[in-house]
Amino acid sequence: MLSNAHVYLTIAEEALAESKQLDQAARTPRPDGEPGFVIAYDQERTSFKRSLVAMVFSGVYLEAILYIVGVERLGKDEYIKIDRKHYEEKLRALGITDPEILATCKRFRDARNDLVHEKALEPHEIETGRFHMAQREADVGVSFVKVVARLLQSTSNFSSSGRA
Repeated sequence: MLSNAHVYLTIAEEALAESKQLDQAARTPRPDGEPGFVIAYDQERTSFKRSLVAMVFSGVYLEAILYIVGVERLGKDEYIKIDRKHYEEKLRALGITDPEILATCKRFRDARNDLVHEKALEPHEIETGRFHMAQREADVGVSFVKVVARLLQSTSNFSSSGRA
């Protein structure tokens, strides 16, 4: 099976690395010597944008590898039946049942959906946990999809390098 999955992961990793580099460059030690940093405001929100790219392409990568492995293990007709299900259900169908991985999967899915399909928040909603910091969630997302790829690779012909 031919796929661009490895390209999607590379895009996500590069965007995450750039986001982290931009965040670090925006921090300077406090001038009074106290603990903490002064963070320069980025009018263009470049780090945020790069984090969004990382989140989106992590999801694209995850969808691609789930499809490849799903078709390999279940057959195309059977995989199509679960193709529109949540990531967690697809992972279970492919034998990944670890509660920690599934919890991280839900976090990734929720954060990705909230960031990509934004619904404006009222200020009081920030305190309720519905607020996702894109930079932090992108880091979690890229790490998560790489873990899933390793798990799937260990039990199938899928190769995270892009060749199946």
